Amino acid sequence: SGPSLLGVLAAMLCVTPAVRAKTTVRPYNKVITSAAHTERGVLIVHRLDEHVYYELPPASLGRDFLWIVTTARTQTGFGYGGTEVVSRVCRWTVLGDHVLLRAVSFQLRPGKGSAARRMVRNSDLEPVIMSFDILAYGPHRAPVIDATPLFTTEVAAFAIPWRGKNSHVDPHRSFIESTEAFPRNVETEALVTYTAPTPGTWWAQGGVTVDDSLKTLSAVVHLSMVELPRTPMRGRFEDPRVGYFHSSFYEFGSAHPRAVRRAFISRWRLVKKDPQAAVSDPVKPIVYYIGREVPKKWRPWIKKGVEAWQPAFEAAGFSHAIIAKDPPTRAEDPSWNEDDARYSVIRWLPSTVENAYGPSVVDPRSGEILNANIKIFQNILQLLRDWYFVQASPSDPRAHRLPLPDALMGRLLEYVVTHEVGHTLGLAHNMRASAAYTVAQLRDPRFTAAHGTEASIMAYGRFNYVAQPGDGARLIPRIGPYDVFAIQWGYTQFPLARTQGEEKTCLDAMLERQVKNPWLRFGAADPLEDPTRQTENLGTDAIEATRLGLRNLDRVMGYLVSATCEDGKGYRRLGHLYAALLSQWRVELSHVVAVVGGVVKNGFNYGDASEEYRPVSAARQRAAVRFLCQHAFQVDLTLVDPDVLNRLEASGVTEQMSGAQGWLLRLLLSSDRARRMIDQEVLHPHSGYSLAALFTDLRRGIWCELAMPHPQVTIWRRNLQRTYVEDLCGCLTSTGGEDRSALARGNLRELRREIESALKRGTANRMTAMHFRACAEEIREALHPH
Repeated sequence: SGPSLLGVLAAMLCVTPAVRAKTTVRPYNKVITSAAHTERGVLIVHRLDEHVYYELPPASLGRDFLWIVTTARTQTGFGYGGTEVVSRVCRWTVLGDHVLLRAVSFQLRPGKGSAARRMVRNSDLEPVIMSFDILAYGPHRAPVIDATPLFTTEVAAFAIPWRGKNSHVDPHRSFIESTEAFPRNVETEALVTYTAPTPGTWWAQGGVTVDDSLKTLSAVVHLSMVELPRTPMRGRFEDPRVGYFHSSFYEFGSAHPRAVRRAFISRWRLVKKDPQAAVSDPVKPIVYYIGREVPKKWRPWIKKGVEAWQPAFEAAGFSHAIIAKDPPTRAEDPSWNEDDARYSVIRWLPSTVENAYGPSVVDPRSGEILNANIKIFQNILQLLRDWYFVQASPSDPRAHRLPLPDALMGRLLEYVVTHEVGHTLGLAHNMRASAAYTVAQLRDPRFTAAHGTEASIMAYGRFNYVAQPGDGARLIPRIGPYDVFAIQWGYTQFPLARTQGEEKTCLDAMLERQVKNPWLRFGAADPLEDPTRQTENLGTDAIEATRLGLRNLDRVMGYLVSATCEDGKGYRRLGHLYAALLSQWRVELSHVVAVVGGVVKNGFNYGDASEEYRPVSAARQRAAVRFLCQHAFQVDLTLVDPDVLNRLEASGVTEQMSGAQGWLLRLLLSSDRARRMIDQEVLHPHSGYSLAALFTDLRRGIWCELAMPHPQVTIWRRNLQRTYVEDLCGCLTSTGGEDRSALARGNLRELRREIESALKRGTANRMTAMHFRACAEEIREALHPH
């Protein structure tokens, strides 16, 4: 008799998850039938009904493939079509009757010829992303798998981040739309639908209203599988003195006593057609396609923005190294696809976000840039208009009335494209470059025509707010001397350098030019400490540059109404540009704040200079505080012109100005600045600007009315003085060192004494007296809490 039903159930329960049934491999023609549509490329791809089968030639097994996940199309408010979301290196391997897709990391590497290779290998296991049963073997023993679940099921390694918390792919509502095989890549698009996420976890973008009543989310996801070069490009070691993005890793087993952190800069692989020529066309140039959706009138300006980098590459030995093209029409090439990883495309995204950005896809083994897709949001045009109007319009009559002419807007867009292309060439932001030129140079038409308005277009100098009407100086940034130098350093070939070490010797020799030429120096943003590495600033002299900038803001106020208002329309644009003007006022004054307690980091190596950190002189710091007391903490009445404010909502104007002043004051009194100034007193006891001097100068400047025979304080000053008292009371218990607390306490006592003295003399009006009494009472309660 056969086994009982109970026995069968018991046997089934004893089977552990680790025990798997052996796959039944079928004849090839039973899996890939004559009905299959087949494309041959780096893999052989078969489309049969709703399934996609991969046939993996033996040469593809164990090879490095870069997988790039892009959202080709999205629902309104959820990301943008053409945006990369994931990139990952993977390998196909065979284990028994299964094909494994495994993730590959290059963060740990053995030294060349090192015995550490085995140690690194044992600590760098390739995790399995997915396992596929081998269904058949094609010619030359090529395994055949059903790859459909890669695109229609949940694969954490390729998950889209904005889909919402606890949301997963629904395989019943997900379908493969197309798949194509090419010699180096396979391109697949799938309509993917996600289950409803946890309420409130939608990640909406673009400033639009999201309809989540459907409780579902669908997207067309494009997945590119690109074979990485069989011979990696020789990596170029990163150096902090030049700003390049980089791929970092740790090298083990070298002669150093510890693991060595190394990094390869991100750069395109350029090879000269004529290796003997000083300047040669490359075998393969860097090509950017201008997306089909880019408006026609902006396309010529985008092309100029891309090809503005050609002179920099000529200095590195390459002619026609970077070009912009229109994509083929659908009639010319129906298979051409913006999301194909073989193409770099400049995309135009429908979004209210005021931005643009330039990401790139990099081979982590060498730093080679393989693909770059620049994204321009529609509303970047509004941001450019606002910046140019409030910063540079006094020197450009074309900008005295809105809208700005298309020719000018095209130039502004060209500037943005050149900046973003710089990122896709590997260049990071160089915030030191905007502080490279003197104020006199920024006002000189010959100088700015030759060198631009900042030493690098990778800075955030924006538009020339230092130039005054009649100067005739350039207003819009262009490629600067640092940009040419950085491209030379990153892309120049050294045919006699046989190793990376020999190449580094040549590169270090180039960097010696930075010591004598400050225009060639690099510095990442450091807004809290280094006054030469600010954002949105211009010039070596922040005080004089801001003085001239504020003068221009007063000029803009003179024609703000006529520039923005139209008959029969409201005042929305006036309010928007007035807010932009006040924001510019605050930003420019913050550059002066950075001078106080400022420390310049030179960015040199040992032997290049006598010191790495240089504090700003006491005289400059003192002058900065005087300037702030006169221009930041006294309200410029031009900025609160009734002709403007009477057309806007009355409530909130004083609060907005007080908020800006309070922000600047808090920057000055910050705990980080206090610690830095205390350190400077230790290192420079007789030549520095002390924290005690800062507290005293601020108290006297902000409360200068107390020295009057009969003080009278305006509403603007009353708000500021109340903020001052609140901030100093906060210093009594906050961090920042005992000296900061002691100075706050001492200055509050002195201020209370001066207020009481002024009240005895008598004030000019009752509101001033009430204000003084309220401040004195707040100080008393802070110093002597119950």
